[in-house]
Amino acid sequence: MADDIQSTQQTKQEGDPPVLVVVVNNQRDWQIVLTERWYRIPLQRAPRQVAAAYLAFYQTAAFPEARWAIRSYAPVESYRLMTRRQLLPDEPDHPRADHLYYRVALGPLCALPRLIPSRKLRRITFIPTTLQRLLAARDVSELWPAPAAATKLWYALQAAGLEAECDYEIREGRVAYTVDLALFCQHGGVGIACDEPGHGTALPPSLPTPGWSILRFGAAELNDTAQCVRRICDQVAACGGPDPLWRGADD
Repeated sequence: MADDIQSTQQTKQEGDPPVLVVVVNNQRDWQIVLTERWYRIPLQRAPRQVAAAYLAFYQTAAFPEARWAIRSYAPVESYRLMTRRQLLPDEPDHPRADHLYYRVALGPLCALPRLIPSRKLRRITFIPTTLQRLLAARDVSELWPAPAAATKLWYALQAAGLEAECDYEIREGRVAYTVDLALFCQHGGVGIACDEPGHGTALPPSLPTPGWSILRFGAAELNDTAQCVRRICDQVAACGGPDPLWRGADD
């Protein structure tokens, strides 16, 4: 395997430690991970659950030998807030030079037992998962927490022939909102917020971003998955149906 990644069968640790899957979309950031052992997460775009015992790395089309896949992970040693200018002093005039980032210090990289491809999901941001699930997964879609209502709904949509993104970020300038599921249509998108017990999606009453329709399902509604899927299908149809070009888009 390239990049001198250490091999491992399984990291022995009590319990099932949390893992955050992050995206590496250029060679420079990957070299920083390999040689300097740190990764940066923008504070403004950080996931709800940023703390983790490990980071796993999803590589995009910038890596032909392992594009759209996860092949390695590393233990997290510490988190520290720093500006982009502090992290990358050779780019002092970057537009986001004064923005805050989490600098995640890492231990040695470890190779996964097998490469985890993303056969369906390519527009990935962050995926909160666990070490046990990471080591057992054969596809990126298997990394989502199984008990979550959003995950159950995602599988139901798959069965209905609809592809959805999980934890998708909708942006309007510097303001960002995250929906639990997102579907891309020919005339806009459909965002889904699942208000299950212990989890609520923080969204304003109306999104400023044009072209997005938001469906919010409460705990009682989520008990009837079939009805939720019917409502989503109706909204997707109202938005012109699924976008046939979405899955073919490159990173």
